[in-house]
Amino acid sequence: MPSFQTNQPLPAAAKPCRVAIAGTITNALTGDIVPQAVVRITAAPAAFAERLMAFLVAAIAPQPDLQAQYSDLIAGWNQTLVPLTTAQRLLDRLVPSLALTRPDQTTSGGDGHYCFFDLPPGQYRLTATYTLPNRYHGTASTPVDIAQSDRRLTFTEANIAIRLGPSSCPLAVVGHTQRSLSSQPLRRDRAVAADPAFAALPRVETRSR
Repeated sequence: MPSFQTNQPLPAAAKPCRVAIAGTITNALTGDIVPQAVVRITAAPAAFAERLMAFLVAAIAPQPDLQAQYSDLIAGWNQTLVPLTTAQRLLDRLVPSLALTRPDQTTSGGDGHYCFFDLPPGQYRLTATYTLPNRYHGTASTPVDIAQSDRRLTFTEANIAIRLGPSSCPLAVVGHTQRSLSSQPLRRDRAVAADPAFAALPRVETRSR
């Protein structure tokens, strides 16, 4: 089974990771940094999808029940129209119960910065999403091209500016049956609704270093 590098630093004894994509998530209007934005690889070369699936298979290897439950999907994942999406849907289901660190997804830090390590060369697409339940929501994507390189400090910079607008996403309630809140009156933050910032379009910037 192929080995897989996650988007987290490896132990000191292991081979150092090479940063492949790095950037900063910002507010499209104000330019302010956006911490805790979720950044996901939503398109990638076949080699990355294969690594992601190998990571998933290794993660459920000690779990016979999960192996039996998802064996058909895993066996035919690469025959689907979008293999990466299939692998990610499986991860969406399994990550919470297995407490895994996803190789295809990361979160921007307090300075708005994010990075992915050791990705195979090729064309990617990143999608950044920020949600503050019942207040703000925004998403933006950008294409990224990673060239083959053996240099330690070579990486592609991909800064993403997110358009933020009023959100109706409900807060999750633990221990209660999930219910849709769409039928309830929407309480919109007046300051958000009046702010012309939310008319701004998302902008993305990529460059290689």
